[in-house]
Amino acid sequence: MIKGVEGSQINESAETGDGQRLTTTNVFDVLKNDRRRAVMRYLHEHGGSAELSDVAEHVAARENDTAVRQLTSQERKRVRIALYQCHLPRMDALGVVDFDNDRGTVALRDAASQVQVYLELDPEADRNAAASERTAFLLAVGIAAVVTAGALGLGVLSAVPPAGWTMVSVLALVGIAGRQWRA
Repeated sequence: MIKGVEGSQINESAETGDGQRLTTTNVFDVLKNDRRRAVMRYLHEHGGSAELSDVAEHVAARENDTAVRQLTSQERKRVRIALYQCHLPRMDALGVVDFDNDRGTVALRDAASQVQVYLELDPEADRNAAASERTAFLLAVGIAAVVTAGALGLGVLSAVPPAGWTMVSVLALVGIAGRQWRA
């Protein structure tokens, strides 16, 4: 088993609706491409199915950082062709979506839930967590430097008795642990 988001687990392989096996390799094959991730998110947000043209417009708008109505025909066409010829057939073969190229429709299959768990991750939250960890580390280093200087009797810090520095150290550790626990 591989550990997933929020303690959930994904089996090394799992049965898809049509008897295919969805392996972790297949899950990560879908996830490794930004357009495939965008398709998964779009379908998930729009009830699990959509027209190819709608998906392509959404992905193109996202890639070009613009609104759908402001896309050029070339931007739409480039993404639509890539989805039609490459990404959607690949996702269909992997058992994650049902792509009907004659009708121009795309729908999530049951196995898509194994991919979706990884799309729930928020990159902004990851950056905020990393910044919080750096702040806690710098705070700990700063407190350790002040406590060490005080314990060695350097400058004005020598006025605080050793028991005071012990108390400062303990309170700092409890504060940092509490902050990390809340995060």
